[in-house]
Amino acid sequence: MREAVIVSTARTPIGRAFKGACNATKSPTLLGQAPRSAVARAGVEGGEIEDVVIGCVPTAGGGQPSSRRAKE
Repeated sequence: MREAVIVSTARTPIGRAFKGACNATKSPTLLGQAPRSAVARAGVEGGEIEDVVIGCVPTAGGGQPSSRRAKE
């Protein structure tokens, strides 16, 4: 079995929802900043990376929409 090693982490920038500096930035552009920053911080070559885990969570206090509300 091979060992897993976490060498760096990063998150996307945050800002005020509709008024913030990131509100006009497309999601793929915003997401692309996190792995670039993590690789730069780790000081490894991009070709050495075998796997990347990316997650998404709802905003604080927002919660997941219920299936009933999603249909409305």
